[in-house]
Amino acid sequence: MGGFSLLEVFVALLILSLGILFLAMGQMTALTAKAPFSSSNARTATELAQEAIDRLFLVSWGELRSSHPDGFQADTKGVSPAFSRLVASSVDSATVQGTTFYRVWQVTPDPEIPNLKTITVWCCWRSGKSSWRQAMLVTQRADAGY
Repeated sequence: MGGFSLLEVFVALLILSLGILFLAMGQMTALTAKAPFSSSNARTATELAQEAIDRLFLVSWGELRSSHPDGFQADTKGVSPAFSRLVASSVDSATVQGTTFYRVWQVTPDPEIPNLKTITVWCCWRSGKSSWRQAMLVTQRADAGY
């Protein structure tokens, strides 16, 4: 009789499954080879920005201040890091895997709620001669009264 045995069907499915697996692995390899450090730098910058926020939460309410004002520029879109002055104005930097990350932060009191401040932290980095990149985290802190 002309037909397929159950064993032949299983072998064909196994070969098909392995082919799909290798194709998926090839796609993942291509994606990670495309930009191997950009995602790790972004992750590192986010972790360093969170670390700065954690430290700012340990500062007493009355002493909570922005970092050096030379590290910022203001335009129609708001406040952002001044990359041209960042290296000289940032007193908070860290080097991880050969890349230096600079942190600046701004503390702004809420105009409507007197015991609430908004904390914005930027962590900026540059790989070689490429353009500056940044990760920004924003949180709010209330005066707990103690």
